[in-house]
Amino acid sequence: MAEAEAFPCQHVQQAIQEALEAERRLEQPSWEQVLRRNSIERLKQEKNPDRIIEELPHLATCGYEAIPEEDIVRMHWWGIFHDKPKIGNFCLRIKVPGGILKPFQLRGIGELSLRYGQNYAELTTRQNVQLHWLRLPMLPEVFERLKALGLTTKGGCGDTVRNITGCPVAGLNPQELFDPTPVLLRVARLVDSVPEYSDLPRKHKITISACPHWCTAPEIHCQAYIATRQRGR
Repeated sequence: MAEAEAFPCQHVQQAIQEALEAERRLEQPSWEQVLRRNSIERLKQEKNPDRIIEELPHLATCGYEAIPEEDIVRMHWWGIFHDKPKIGNFCLRIKVPGGILKPFQLRGIGELSLRYGQNYAELTTRQNVQLHWLRLPMLPEVFERLKALGLTTKGGCGDTVRNITGCPVAGLNPQELFDPTPVLLRVARLVDSVPEYSDLPRKHKITISACPHWCTAPEIHCQAYIATRQRGR
């Protein structure tokens, strides 16, 4: 168990670093060419999307029509994006590492849904919770409430490490080799604390499981850590 808990953080960091190094070894276009061709990289250079959360109270008072589209895109880094059609409503993606919510957190999300989201919320295939039909002036209060609940939307969208998924019955499944939940939560805290992981070339998805049934769909992830037994270990 100690060995199992020790490996993921360093391996996650190593795998991301190797991917970035592989990108650098390729013959790369100049930054001038990248910024000319890629509007997302351009807006990331102009203003760090991670900092948009600091502007949210001001943006909420400006009104939806006054917000530049570039700032709407930067809001993706905090899990905020347009509901369709684009008429001023927003969807908010709440990250839930491993799909684990405490009762008071689930109750709090339900209260937010009832008060701001037309009494509706949805669970995504990657263990996020999404609220819909949020209006811009509501968002600062919603974020304050989420902070009080110990929940975050950081990295819910954008060129980031997304929510880290795990087996929904981790710790309860008698067939798993060990409960990987402590490992998963450590990795989730790690990636949220490293600013560079919010400036990736594209979204990066990780899953960690000790379930023998591959219930987390490891094939579709950028990094999938699945516990196995080899030579008695």
